[in-house]
Amino acid sequence: MEKATTLGKIQSVDTNIVSIQIEDEQTLNNLQINQLLSINSTNTGEQIIALINKIMRKSIEVTSEDEEDFLIENIVKATLIGTWFTKIGTQSLIFKRSLETVPSIGANSSILEGDELAKFMGSVSSKSEYTFEIGKYMLQKDTPALLDGNKFFQRHAVIVGSTGSGKSWTVANILEQCSKLDTVNNIVFDLHGEYQPLKSLPHTTTLKIAGPSDSPTDEQSIFLPYWLLSNEEIEAMLLDRSDNNAPNQARALFDLILEGKRKRLDNTNSAQNAVLNDLTIDSPVPYSLETVIKELEIKDTEMVPGARGEKKGSLHGQFTRFIQRLKSKQSDKRLNFIFNNDETLLTYEWFEALVKRLMQFETKTSGSKIIDFSEVPSDILPLITGLVARIIFLIQQWTEKEARHPIALFCDEAHLYIPQNAKNSIDEKGLNNFERISKEGRKYGISLVVISQRPSDVNKTVLSQCGNFVAMRLTNPDDQNVIKRLFPDSLGNFSDLLPILDIGESLIVGDACLLPSRIKINEPSSKPDSATIDFWKIWSESKEDNKLAESIQRLRQQSK
Repeated sequence: MEKATTLGKIQSVDTNIVSIQIEDEQTLNNLQINQLLSINSTNTGEQIIALINKIMRKSIEVTSEDEEDFLIENIVKATLIGTWFTKIGTQSLIFKRSLETVPSIGANSSILEGDELAKFMGSVSSKSEYTFEIGKYMLQKDTPALLDGNKFFQRHAVIVGSTGSGKSWTVANILEQCSKLDTVNNIVFDLHGEYQPLKSLPHTTTLKIAGPSDSPTDEQSIFLPYWLLSNEEIEAMLLDRSDNNAPNQARALFDLILEGKRKRLDNTNSAQNAVLNDLTIDSPVPYSLETVIKELEIKDTEMVPGARGEKKGSLHGQFTRFIQRLKSKQSDKRLNFIFNNDETLLTYEWFEALVKRLMQFETKTSGSKIIDFSEVPSDILPLITGLVARIIFLIQQWTEKEARHPIALFCDEAHLYIPQNAKNSIDEKGLNNFERISKEGRKYGISLVVISQRPSDVNKTVLSQCGNFVAMRLTNPDDQNVIKRLFPDSLGNFSDLLPILDIGESLIVGDACLLPSRIKINEPSSKPDSATIDFWKIWSESKEDNKLAESIQRLRQQSK
């Protein structure tokens, strides 16, 4: 075994930072930031592991009676990150992210390198049935980097990186590892259809939010009819709060929806009768929007008896603009997945079929669902993603604890629908659902994996609830600062690597990773359709027909 390179003795200890005085100048010259050190512990069979965060050569002025002189002092500062147990009874080589002791002044330290580094990395990557490989350690490139699958999803996770940094590959890698499990259960919010190629993975299926030309009979299409929206969500979508008549419109809408749901329930059916007895405005029970519009039109044109003949009713003319707005939404083909009037979407049993499509997990079925949201209008995207999240949360909440099966939500391009600042009520209603899951989801077996190229635009409440971070190259200073603030203070300058990471490299910190590490992500076998286009290469090739006419026709049809 190679002999460890002696570094120097501990000069000072300050909570989790130690200073080491280096005697050999050549040793100092060979050191690198974020290199691992081993420090002798006062306990037998233990070594304290530290991460170098500063290398200094200081000149100290020394004055004597005769002349002034300078003393050169070589100092290394390192952050204490854990304890390496080299012997515990019959077990050996175990690393823990805790400090059993702190180094004593004068304790010897050495660089972890060669065989000793290999032994240490092996103890960090001790494999169990609940770990999965995400890549290789940059410190020891033949050692697999393993994450604890339980802790990764229990504590929520963040995956961030600038465009082209390898973020989508990282997500694809994790999904690939998940797909090997018999009863995997997750949903990918695929904003641009880039994860559709992953349908070849085991236990994986691809779905899409229905487009303008899709029908409820299409196997891949998902419809989210208006009656699934809560009262607050339907008001956010349909009401104009600047309208003076908005309070009366909201009250009338509330009453008509509740009455419509009550009429739809069959009191001769024991299950439906139980719902009828405890019916609320937010109960997921179908109702007819056509009937609601007709009732609003009656109130809007109602004439009542007066002293001198008929006169306008108390609500006469107050719903005119509201009815127009409602009808325009209803006729908007982009909103086919909400306002489609097919009778199958209005059946009491339809909701159960939807939930099963979203949350099924049984062995040999598609437990990993990749849902394409690319045809959802951007102005209501937060509302629709939030609706899907809310349905899943409520089902998990009302499932008996023993029957609850955990589910993970992979939120790609999260800055688009989990924003830092909600611009309107639609953004706010969708955001509230994700905030609730980030705070309470763990209790009900729901995990969030927040994926974004702009973490500075993602809601800070949601990010603060995440305990695992996979940070790839970030070039924007605002994005870097957000991640630096989320990293533990004990990691020193570790996050300063963010702007210089290579493609496919990441910093992984959190409960799922024993050692905060720089890791090269493994290439997934099924690659997402997110490759950067080679402009110069394609421009240099001969190409006659770019099929613009077909593109125009698709745009007009609102269909691909």
